[in-house]
Amino acid sequence: MEKCIKKNICILLISVLFFTSYPVYASQYDKDVNSTEIVNEEQNEKELIGSEGSEYVNDNNLESTELYQSTEGTEYHQSNVDEVDNKVDVDETNQDESNTESDVDNPDNQEGESKDEGKKDEHLKVNYVVHVQNIGWQNQVTDGMTAGTTGKKLQMEAIKISLDNTTPYAGGISYATHIKNIGWQKSVADGDISGTIGRKLRIESVKMQLTGELSSYYDIYYRTHIAEIGWMPWTLNGQISGSVGLADRVEAIEIRIVKKDDSNKPEITTQKSYLQGLSNNMLTYSTHVQNIGNTAWVSGGNVIGTTGQSLRVEGININLNQDSAHALSGTIMYRTHVQDIGWTDWKTLGQYSGTSGRAKRVEAIEIKLTGQLATFYNIYYSSHIQNYGWLGWASNGQTSGSTGISYRMEALRINLVRKGNSAPGSTSDYYKNKPVYTPKPAPIDAMSQSAQGKSSQTNWLIMTDTAKCQVGVYSGSYGNWNRMALWSCGPGKASTPTVKGEFTIYGRGKSFGSKTYTCWYYTQFYGNYLFHSVLYNRGSMTKIQDGTLGKPVSHGCIRLDINNAKWLYDNIPNGTKVVIY
Repeated sequence: MEKCIKKNICILLISVLFFTSYPVYASQYDKDVNSTEIVNEEQNEKELIGSEGSEYVNDNNLESTELYQSTEGTEYHQSNVDEVDNKVDVDETNQDESNTESDVDNPDNQEGESKDEGKKDEHLKVNYVVHVQNIGWQNQVTDGMTAGTTGKKLQMEAIKISLDNTTPYAGGISYATHIKNIGWQKSVADGDISGTIGRKLRIESVKMQLTGELSSYYDIYYRTHIAEIGWMPWTLNGQISGSVGLADRVEAIEIRIVKKDDSNKPEITTQKSYLQGLSNNMLTYSTHVQNIGNTAWVSGGNVIGTTGQSLRVEGININLNQDSAHALSGTIMYRTHVQDIGWTDWKTLGQYSGTSGRAKRVEAIEIKLTGQLATFYNIYYSSHIQNYGWLGWASNGQTSGSTGISYRMEALRINLVRKGNSAPGSTSDYYKNKPVYTPKPAPIDAMSQSAQGKSSQTNWLIMTDTAKCQVGVYSGSYGNWNRMALWSCGPGKASTPTVKGEFTIYGRGKSFGSKTYTCWYYTQFYGNYLFHSVLYNRGSMTKIQDGTLGKPVSHGCIRLDINNAKWLYDNIPNGTKVVIY
């Protein structure tokens, strides 16, 4: 009986040990459900049966059997647990290694996708935004897009430029602008403002460059749209785009960043990326003067030749010292009107126009610009000519000087002026084609003696003898009148006589007439009584209808040769005393 009890106890212990160890097996094998080697419950039971068989083999010795049950059975289960744990650890390690190899070999796994995606997203982009006249800050644009405006005549006033950099290279962007009335500002970087806000000052040119490591692997390209020209050619890496010294506004800009080895990059041409403005000191000219020869070269605005020496200019040469790398296109063309020859052929920079060694005077000159020079500048020139002195400023191909009256040019001055700026002086009377009228003093006669007793509000006095049909023009003052001219006239006929007495000049006009005739240059001294020209066909200054002088012929006015009538019209001021007798 006792033996039976012990046997039952041993079976119970083995059962307890079995159930306590089973979860270890189950839990460990659950961890490896994806493994190719699977140990199931049936195998566990077979191992357990094998252990129970051992128990019956030792049935003869109870103590040894109990010891075996309590030690060997426990060691068996513990060793199996350790073995299973080790197997699971090895399997998990193998699984990790297998997954790692799979990730490397299989580009479709998730981790591989993120690495490739990061590589694909590597980029260097440029962002920029500009402040435009009457608009303010525009929206930001990027990589070659146009910022600013075209066709609206609006100036860019400020710009901000920044980089979006996911490359492994460090660096940034530096940029500067050339501003009206300021010049080049200091360079700024990475999104700072270059230019001005609220001051209405135009950007005239820009330059920019990459910094740090980026500059070794990438180039930055940019171009500007400037007024009156349009898009300038592409330039890169710190070069100037726009204009300098030209007073021209930048209206728009485009910027691109390109890898140095990228074939898809903007074309850099031989055309200028910026235009250089001109100043008067770049314009030079020289003349060949009678008895002197070639004079020294002078710069724009200065006088060349002589005054007060009655020496003729015989030829002229003009030059322009531009920076050839950034010069405006076009040239200066000029020609001279020479005694006995007339107009010479057009010359260009550095070519002599006129004669030398032939004693022939230059009488007039014409000068004009071509190309971009004509787009941005006016050229003004003024001649000093015999008997007239300095004339007004002619410009852009107009005739300066005289023709048809044999007057010599004695001196010249030339000015380059940016379009939109004022002329250097008066632009009237820059050309003459009629000789100066120089009245000659007359000997003292009855008219002159009578004049000495007359007074006038001006330094002029007009005496008219209707019987002798003469008009005397006097200069001076009471008791000291000098006759400057004595003209034949046509006073009123007997049926319409000229009014007699002392009067005062108070009005004038260019012409009057009827449907059939015109009278020119009238000077009014009493009511409808006038000094004026003889009668011309209606509207004509060349076809005389009735040129009678030296006898009474008019309806009451005093008719004169047209040149004399114009001289009175031009020179005798209101308030001048007129004596008719």
